[in-house]
Amino acid sequence: MQKSKKIWSRCLAGLALVICAILGFGTVSYAADSYSYDIWGNVVAAPDAYELERTIYGSDLGVSNMSSASDVVYRNGKVYLCMNGYIVIADKEFENITYITEYVRENGSKSSIGSPSGIYVTEEGHIYICEPSQGEIIEFDENGRYVRAIGDPHCIGLTTAYQPRRLVVDSVGRIYVLVQNCYEGFAELDPDGKFNRYVGATEVTYSMWDLFWRNLQTEEQRARSALWLPTSYSDLAIDGDGFIFASVSGAASNEPIRKLNSSGDNVMPEHDFVTVPMGDFEGSKSQSNLNRIAVAEDGRFAVMDTNYSRIFVYSSDGYLMYEVAGSGNVEGKLSSPTALCFMDDKIIVVDVVHQSLEIFAPTTYGGLINSALEAQSDYDYETAASYWEQVLDINNNFYYANLGLGKHQMRTGEYEKAQENFYIGADRDYYSNAYAQVSGQWMDRNFGRIIAILVTVIILVIAWKIYRKFRPAQPKDTKLTRAWSKIKFTLFKWPGYVLSSPFKAFDDVKYCDDGSLAFSVVVIILFGWISLIRYRYTGFLVSFVDINNVNVPLIVGSAILPYVAFIVGNWAVGVLMSGKGKVVHITKVVGYSLYPACWLNLAGTILSNFVTQDEAALVSALFVLGTVLFFFYMFIGTIMVNQYTFTKNVATLILSVVAMLIICFVLMLFATLLAQFVNDWAQIIREISMVL
Repeated sequence: MQKSKKIWSRCLAGLALVICAILGFGTVSYAADSYSYDIWGNVVAAPDAYELERTIYGSDLGVSNMSSASDVVYRNGKVYLCMNGYIVIADKEFENITYITEYVRENGSKSSIGSPSGIYVTEEGHIYICEPSQGEIIEFDENGRYVRAIGDPHCIGLTTAYQPRRLVVDSVGRIYVLVQNCYEGFAELDPDGKFNRYVGATEVTYSMWDLFWRNLQTEEQRARSALWLPTSYSDLAIDGDGFIFASVSGAASNEPIRKLNSSGDNVMPEHDFVTVPMGDFEGSKSQSNLNRIAVAEDGRFAVMDTNYSRIFVYSSDGYLMYEVAGSGNVEGKLSSPTALCFMDDKIIVVDVVHQSLEIFAPTTYGGLINSALEAQSDYDYETAASYWEQVLDINNNFYYANLGLGKHQMRTGEYEKAQENFYIGADRDYYSNAYAQVSGQWMDRNFGRIIAILVTVIILVIAWKIYRKFRPAQPKDTKLTRAWSKIKFTLFKWPGYVLSSPFKAFDDVKYCDDGSLAFSVVVIILFGWISLIRYRYTGFLVSFVDINNVNVPLIVGSAILPYVAFIVGNWAVGVLMSGKGKVVHITKVVGYSLYPACWLNLAGTILSNFVTQDEAALVSALFVLGTVLFFFYMFIGTIMVNQYTFTKNVATLILSVVAMLIICFVLMLFATLLAQFVNDWAQIIREISMVL
């Protein structure tokens, strides 16, 4: 009994040390002055893509101050800035400045520019401004002359006063308006200013916890509680193809930036390993408040984070290209940005605290990215590839450049290089296409050899069978043959007996003590290491992980620990529920049940490196099959060794899971305390060594 206690105490101590090692491994993230994110969501340093070129103050524009500046737009070589009482129009050099301060309406009455909140300029030069306090949209022609005022279009369902905040106009004259306190999406007006419909209504978001408590509330409590309203938009922009880019208020949305088609559906591209545009993020949750957005002519779009005064610029397909500026009072930083726009390859930002327009120009690095994107938008992939190569010379962490190179290499027939670049860029679709070409070429080159080898093997097997038929082997009783016979029985014959006749086999485990305990323990440990092999070497099209940050104790430990906890938990529950199985019996059940999963995981890991995306589902099915077979044989085994009925076995397994959770909690608590104890003593020793 004392020896058994010592064994158990050693096992628990060993498990605690493993958990300590697991807790001790981790990754460290860091922030850089200029940074980006890799495909794993880690912050990585990046060269500056933009730098401050010049600052334009109110005095440079002939206005007293710019504290009320609310929006800015660039079109056809002119910059348009709106603020209280003014629409300022300047050229690219901020010279030849003109103003719109008042206008004459159709009835001859004079009106002044009030407090416009948004401005848009069409390709023809017509200027639209939003006057929320007046509930109007005012249109001017290319010469700044009044054209019309679009009043309340009587939007369906709007219960508050009509207050247009932002707007864009498409190529056929439809006006899309962001209306304050409207939760139905953007109001679409026809070219005459009449209401058509709402576009891009956001869904109501709520947690399961909120839904649970709401179901418990009385009618009076529900009436007093806050309404569940759809998320409202904060800004919108439109590109040359008519897609509307919209930003969602707040940082709680999983999709703070949306690309809406004519039906109002979000068609922002999603990628397997790249987070959708959301500024700074942790996991899959945005840390930014992206409330302004602008679109460049080449398809890039920029979003403004007012939490940290940063500008994030994305490619047309939703990949982060670079970030600009940041919060601060030094040159090149922003204090309180309120609006932005592209001016060719430059970015204009309105900062109301600095009361200035901050003009950011691309650096060599940023210029190369912009040139590559522009070439890609013109379908000039060869020119784009030359730019991407230069980008990688400056920043080899910029995985989007690998994607650009890979696309060019696919077109030129360099499939192996393209496959490598698509792997680095984590694009499964393109990787699968490149691999299909590589494997097809390999098969064309080696098909004759493969057939020759298969025919040779078949002939040799037939010849061997014929030879043995006329010259049968004489069995020899040697140590080697006995050892081989034992190995075959342990590794193949008895496990095969379990797989083919699980009821009889596990009954023999209970009453005849058949099966090998050592083999079962080895299988459980081996399963942990096979899990590590699967994690590290599974093909890209099935599983893609950061192999540079492999936590070996965590992977192996997390694979083994649940089964060890199940053995202990099931035995403990069995003691309480009159189970007949001992720890040895349950260990054998778990070991032999895991045996097919070991082989299937190995086979799946190997095959995963030789499949295309269409075939990857078959490999995933092998992994799932291993898990299903484990539960199937484990269920039969626990019934037989514990001598339970079907219903009682189900109840016992549920209680075993509860026991597993308790065991894991206790072990984690013990490991945490032990780790803290070790850290405290290490700190004491360091302090003593410093004194000495």
